[in-house]
Amino acid sequence: MRKIIAANWKNNGGKDFTKNYFSYLNDNLSKTSTNEIIIFPPDIYCGLALDSKQKMPVYLGCQNININNKNSTLTGGTTPQMLKDNSLNYVLIGHSENRDSEENISLSLKIKLCEAIKIIFCVGENKIDRDSDQVSSKIFSQLDDLIDVYNESMDVIIAYEPIWAIGTGLTPSLEDISSTHEIIKKYLSQKLSSNKEKDIMVMYGGSVSSDNAKEILNSQFVDGVLVGGASLNVEEFARICNLQI
Repeated sequence: MRKIIAANWKNNGGKDFTKNYFSYLNDNLSKTSTNEIIIFPPDIYCGLALDSKQKMPVYLGCQNININNKNSTLTGGTTPQMLKDNSLNYVLIGHSENRDSEENISLSLKIKLCEAIKIIFCVGENKIDRDSDQVSSKIFSQLDDLIDVYNESMDVIIAYEPIWAIGTGLTPSLEDISSTHEIIKKYLSQKLSSNKEKDIMVMYGGSVSSDNAKEILNSQFVDGVLVGGASLNVEEFARICNLQI
């Protein structure tokens, strides 16, 4: 069964790290795996990653984009056109570590500007939301940013990342992961009339490692994993990529 395995390096990496990472994957990724592998390096290493991956069946993406598309005068921004020009296939939008610094930025507009690129749209609750039984309402309000601008030409995957689990070593129970993924699929299938529930892909992220990835990926309604800190260990990430589900 095809699963999506994505690595978010965040602000980690380096020239040697990038070269060695892809060299190891080239030698150790299973040739029979049907999993789709995506790697999100820091922007500055995306070009080197493209060169290093050569013909490996690995996709590359950008960790965030600037809200302006064309004729931008903002210093330091990355636009969707830049991603396309550099053969990057995916973009992360709405990651919690960016949401905190982008309170006044329209995620709906970001999604709309990226409609020609595959999007992984991140949603998830914090500890206060969870303790006050507001998980569903928080996630629905985040999904509404996507619903507001969605059209059938968009290729969007949802990543459910409970904020309290990111980088903490804590994860929800498998039952909680499955039920939350089911809720996301049902909500989107109801709101997006062109989408059937079974066609909506939802990944899980939050302290994913080679120790728990298989049971998470085997859980109902889970279509993949977004791996953070554990992806920086290429041997561990390769083990996750090679899982047969």
